[in-house]
Amino acid sequence: MKREKIYISGPISGRPLGVAINHFRLAEAKLQAQNYRTCNPLKMRLCVWLAMHGHKRLCLALQLLWIWVGGFSCIYLLTDWHTSDGARLERAAARCLGLTALYE
Repeated sequence: MKREKIYISGPISGRPLGVAINHFRLAEAKLQAQNYRTCNPLKMRLCVWLAMHGHKRLCLALQLLWIWVGGFSCIYLLTDWHTSDGARLERAAARCLGLTALYE
């Protein structure tokens, strides 16, 4: 049986990076335990580097492109996703593509 691919989305900016990394890692472990194949955007080194060097829009564009071409069936929205402009855009893109939204 093919495992579903799920994209994890949530707030990153405006909080300590370590807090965001931990939150995404915990969600990733939980989803993998439920047999999902996960995409943790904090593991996308190019996007993280771009964001850290003031290129947040380019980072977000790459993440939105990845949602479009990555073959995902679901998006997993972390707690407080609605406080993040990026997560709201990722959710909107996922909805346009017909992905199922799951909430923490």
